[in-house]
Amino acid sequence: MRRMIGFALASGLAMLVAGCAGQGGGEKFPSGPGDTTSAATRSNVPAATRNFNLAVKCPGVHWEKTHGWSNSQIMQQESLDEADIPACEQWVAAQPKGYVPPPPPGTVAAKPATPPAGGGPAPTKQ
Repeated sequence: MRRMIGFALASGLAMLVAGCAGQGGGEKFPSGPGDTTSAATRSNVPAATRNFNLAVKCPGVHWEKTHGWSNSQIMQQESLDEADIPACEQWVAAQPKGYVPPPPPGTVAAKPATPPAGGGPAPTKQ
């Protein structure tokens, strides 16, 4: 029984190694197609996607700036470049008060909350 379990584990490991070997590698991380830097990410996406990403991240960047976070903290938290921080501040300043970014394409927006039945104002204490 021990041999059977050992054989099964060895076979699984061999299959795992064989599967990973077919993916390439041996290069210094992160280079090539797996590059995860924000510059590489931006160069591979359309402008609409980048604008949507900024629309999602910029309110957070604005909040962090108003609460005294440093640029390096913001860049680490939001995965942005330093040049994106002033762009976010300009983006936030250009938005109307109470602006909420639209949902990404292909998703269904949530319906707004309906007012309670009756339609009248809430009773007040006198």
